[in-house]
Amino acid sequence: MAVESDFILQAKGVSKRFGGVQALADVDLTLNCGEVHAIVGENGAGKTTLMNIIGGIINRDKGTIVFDGEKVDFNSPLEALKKGISTIHQELTMMPHLSVMENIFMGRLREFGISSRGIINRQKLKKAAQEALDLIELSVDPLTLVKDLSISEQQEIEIIKALSSNARLMIMDEPNSSLTDAETKRLFDIIDKLKKRGVSIVYVSHKIEEVLQIADKITVLRDGRFAGAVARGDATISRLFSMIAGREKEKTQLQRNFNTGQILLSVSGLSGKGFNNISFDLYEGEVLGFYGLVGSGRSELGRALFGADPVTAGSISICGQRVSLESPKKAMAHGIAMVPEDRKGQSLFMNLSVIFNLTISHLPQLSRLKSFIRSNSERNTIDEYIRLLNIKLDKIGQPINSLSGGNQQKVVLARYLMIQPRILILDEPTHGIDIGAKEEVYRLIEKSAAKGLGIILISSEIPEIMAISDRVAVLHEGQLAGLFDRNDVTEEKIIAVATGFASITME
Repeated sequence: MAVESDFILQAKGVSKRFGGVQALADVDLTLNCGEVHAIVGENGAGKTTLMNIIGGIINRDKGTIVFDGEKVDFNSPLEALKKGISTIHQELTMMPHLSVMENIFMGRLREFGISSRGIINRQKLKKAAQEALDLIELSVDPLTLVKDLSISEQQEIEIIKALSSNARLMIMDEPNSSLTDAETKRLFDIIDKLKKRGVSIVYVSHKIEEVLQIADKITVLRDGRFAGAVARGDATISRLFSMIAGREKEKTQLQRNFNTGQILLSVSGLSGKGFNNISFDLYEGEVLGFYGLVGSGRSELGRALFGADPVTAGSISICGQRVSLESPKKAMAHGIAMVPEDRKGQSLFMNLSVIFNLTISHLPQLSRLKSFIRSNSERNTIDEYIRLLNIKLDKIGQPINSLSGGNQQKVVLARYLMIQPRILILDEPTHGIDIGAKEEVYRLIEKSAAKGLGIILISSEIPEIMAISDRVAVLHEGQLAGLFDRNDVTEEKIIAVATGFASITME
């Protein structure tokens, strides 16, 4: 039987590991009844993992969760929903070719009478949908197809769907990432109405200003751990930034002197999907770090520079010569190589051999008449890069999926270093690999830059960006919002610019 208390949800000691990555470690969270409780932290802090556990999407490794006075252990989102917990994801889960009323009551259509011929009482369904829409005063025809609604209206339908299921706790994960200012204001008005109805909200966001505006309490996660909680009245931008970034700096710090020399890459007014009017120069021997929150356009910019995505405006020049990068093949012909974020999905042929994965981009240089592999040349080159990157394997003919994640990543790095590029784009090069492999990747970056290679490093880890970059570019909502020299950058500055507070002076 439920026991009355001031809180509706209490999580204690929640932990979750994915392979070698500790996503959450002994995290606590207490949510009071009728409260808007914000969860903030850097990319990878564990926010979404914690929400997915509470919402029944994934299972925790250990810890306890008490909801409405009862200890719960959900095995699916449906189990959580039946208890009164609904999750509204950043990527909406609507069925676009069905109507508003069908989406609201999806999974519960039997409540509206299904005949022996499978016919639903649509008049009853429409009336119930209209009553649900009236709860938040949304003026939408229940018969409208969801695909014809705006993103904000679709999100409101998700909220109505949760309300109609009698949800007492709503988890909103980055709910306004795609909304305009006016739509965000409308969302906040709806949240205020939900509070008055007694609904509790967990609000996950990167945007500190909106958190201070909407939240009653704010919990900060850092590196998968609980870093503290503050009431809105005690929270300031400066304090939250310090809590978010307040860990010890990583030990890795490349020690080398970078002097501005020849410009390898010059980008002017570049625009494309996810980014707009980006301009910067990359110098010979420089590591230029790019940081941004989810949706900032950092990966999209990297793909455009590699010719994988089209650009809509602006120019790209290499060593002073304007170039057109219409495909990865053309980019590589101009001396640009890229290691993408998703190595398994975009780089590796997982069921094929290590040797195939190493040489697939380098075959013309290893073959005679572009038809016959010169085995001695190929083997010597492979041995050289296996030694250079310290790739641990039994034999080069073994399948790539038999290697660890770190060694798979080093195979991808070796593949693109083999073509001897002038410019190397690295998108999350240490994602999902252990600390030892990270250190080896960092040293490889250092050695490559020392030989004159220009490196664009895209990373969601601020300590990594600060440790190995000569300059740091920060993107915010598709714009280049800040560019810092190595000696002038701090974690607080990066977070301030990345969240839209470029003008804030941190004490």
